[in-house]
Amino acid sequence: MRISEAARLLREAGISTYREEARRLFSHIEGAPEYTLIASDPESTSEAFAEAVERRCKREPLQYIIGEVGFYKETYKVTPDCLIPREDTEILVDYAVKNLPRGARVLDLCTGSGCIAVSTVKNLPKSTALALDISEGALSVARENAEKNGVSHRVDFILRDVLSDAAPSGSFDAILSNPPYVKDSVYPELEAEVHREPRIAFVGGEDGGDFYRHITKAYSGSLKEGGFIAFEIGYDQRSLIEDIARAENMTCEVRLDLSGHPRVAILRHKS
Repeated sequence: MRISEAARLLREAGISTYREEARRLFSHIEGAPEYTLIASDPESTSEAFAEAVERRCKREPLQYIIGEVGFYKETYKVTPDCLIPREDTEILVDYAVKNLPRGARVLDLCTGSGCIAVSTVKNLPKSTALALDISEGALSVARENAEKNGVSHRVDFILRDVLSDAAPSGSFDAILSNPPYVKDSVYPELEAEVHREPRIAFVGGEDGGDFYRHITKAYSGSLKEGGFIAFEIGYDQRSLIEDIARAENMTCEVRLDLSGHPRVAILRHKS
């Protein structure tokens, strides 16, 4: 199968970035650098390439087929056990890296692939992290990612239900989280690829705020003086998170993404 044929099949399956994805799949299977494929149309005789294209046509996420994704300055293994790291979450990590002190201790709730904890620790000298998730499958992937990125000795992973189990002992310079925040009613309308990822990593209750409310109330007492909670939030959840912060007597600063939408909320105890 040639790249052009793969692109045609992907286009017919409704994938808008069909040319780019055809090249990425070919590069993954054949080991050819992507930049060499832009102006050429090589043929793959590998069944693996045809199978990969077929999987993508069935709307399996490209990242699961390739098995990894770039995030912040690192590369992460991804499987259907965990949410696929997205560029929006890099804003949260970047804020943490630039605003935490050297040697900071962070708590990452709903860690998934481990990308928040691992990238923060990797780029913040002498820092350490404790990362929690309800899924043993996700934690297994996260541990591999910590090892892959050379920080396994600085990140501890614990199986824990953030909504019902007690907060871990100790105090932290920051609590970081990209929790499930999609409204129950919105989830069925999301694109097909999203439904291949763990539902538990997306749905955050009737208004999407279940995790925000619980984490702010139950975990904010674990912050060191001057510490902060940094949440990833949905584009339409600014008022929701501001109300939650106000109810817990905390300030709320909202950072925008590159499209100008609210994306990260930083909560601090009022002095």
